[in-house]
Amino acid sequence: ELNERVLETAGGFVDFVSKTSDDDDDDDENDEGKPSTPKVYTPPKTIPDPALTAGEVVMTVLEALNHNDNPSPDYGVEVLFGSSSSGSAISKAIDIEGMTPAEYASYLKEEYEYKILFTHDSVMIEEGDYSFDRKKAFFTARLSDMVGGDINVNFILSTGGQDEDDCWLIDSLL
Repeated sequence: ELNERVLETAGGFVDFVSKTSDDDDDDDENDEGKPSTPKVYTPPKTIPDPALTAGEVVMTVLEALNHNDNPSPDYGVEVLFGSSSSGSAISKAIDIEGMTPAEYASYLKEEYEYKILFTHDSVMIEEGDYSFDRKKAFFTARLSDMVGGDINVNFILSTGGQDEDDCWLIDSLL
């Protein structure tokens, strides 16, 4: 039901992730005045996952990359690989160049603009849109880190259709 109301539309997804509670005066406390416990990261088990919307795929991949070595080394990059379409540059790096998750992680960490994928503190979906036929999705996520760096990451995703086993897959991440 949440997917239908909020996450199926790009605008609804942006509203959902950027909405704050009016009565939330202190981020360090919950509604009962007790200290909040940080959210524990749970790695995805199903990749790709047909139950996820395009926006949820973006957030899942970004969270996995941010926790890259949980539950195993370079698992976040494995999630990225598994969430990538066969026509993506990522899949070509795997198929043609034979890159392993560790090699791809090393490549991304060497590039200044991609390093933040592994070190960001917050994510905000700034823009999201779907093609007319709803088989392509376009998302811009702003990643921020503690030293004040902000980088926009643009995602293009596609899906084969609306069958229950069709998944949103990443065509491009720039």
